Amino acid sequence: MNVTSTGLRSLIGELCGIAAPSGNEDRMIARVRDELTAAGLRPHVDRIGNVTATIGSGAPELLLFAHLDQLGLTVRAVEPQGFIRVERLGGVPERVLPGLRVTIHGAAGEVPAVVGLKAHHLTPPEEKYVARPVTDLYLDAGFASAEEAAAAGVRAGDPVTYESRVVELANGRLAGTSMDDRVAVAALLQLLPRLVASPPRSTVHLGFSVQEEFNVRGTLALAARLQPAVAVQVDVAPAADTPDLHGFTPVRLGGGPVLTRLSFHGRGTLGGMVPHPAVLASLERAALATGVQVQRQAIVGLVTDAAFLPMATGEGIACAEVAIPVRYTHSPVETVQLSDVEATVELLEEFIRSAYDLDLTRGREVVR
Repeated sequence: MNVTSTGLRSLIGELCGIAAPSGNEDRMIARVRDELTAAGLRPHVDRIGNVTATIGSGAPELLLFAHLDQLGLTVRAVEPQGFIRVERLGGVPERVLPGLRVTIHGAAGEVPAVVGLKAHHLTPPEEKYVARPVTDLYLDAGFASAEEAAAAGVRAGDPVTYESRVVELANGRLAGTSMDDRVAVAALLQLLPRLVASPPRSTVHLGFSVQEEFNVRGTLALAARLQPAVAVQVDVAPAADTPDLHGFTPVRLGGGPVLTRLSFHGRGTLGGMVPHPAVLASLERAALATGVQVQRQAIVGLVTDAAFLPMATGEGIACAEVAIPVRYTHSPVETVQLSDVEATVELLEEFIRSAYDLDLTRGREVVR
């Protein structure tokens, strides 16, 4: 594995080890802010925690961003016997929770716990294949009483995350917690020194947003302050190259970055995105220029920070999304291939450097 891959592997592992549940992203905010400062930039952190730094000058103004937060749970109540009831913080799949190790981020520090589950030997047949809702689950931190939990600093509203762990698999693959969206954060941090060493002809804002997993609207504050003409979200795409999803979408590990052609939540927020044709075409040309193999997805059931950006300013924002393939999304074993992250960096750099002649005019045929 080359030096770039070695450094990238280390960076992803480090970032995945930093707890940053939605609304409590301060550790990741500090890590990214320090990286931007070390690169000689002047990062801005807004009141909700979004981090930005600007490189280069000229039109159009670009915003490339990834989100800092991760999903998890929130303490709802502590029972008299010391067991802890929780709610979901973001899209945690309940079916992966029983038997997991988790970390409670309490007032007095981190508290290890496990998600309880009924003993297998005592589980009736009708329950063995049932995923219980999160309101039926509980955490066991070993406390014998609610008073003991309170003394350890555990209170209602404390965030809970999967116990952090990253393991290296074969073929340059990593599996672990919060690959969504730490692999995209890593890609932007890998891109940073290249842009600083050779500033682009356009104004480029690198953004790191908060609360994407909670309400997918953290970037609205970025749009209001920066007023970019173009915004490119860097996130993850569910890979469908496993036996249980074969053929659902063409996205696979090792196939390169994914260009989103359509995303739609289809429920709840009703958020989604159809990319701006000119921005999408520019990304396609960047792929051809660099030789980066790209994949494409049109997906229902997924919503990202880009969902509400196109209409966030008076003139609108031309949006697109570049995604990194990840298996087992929102689970504790999200799996990524390093070559896809490296290719994403190459694609984004070429897109940025060619964006100075980007024509965003609508009502014309776009050359793809």
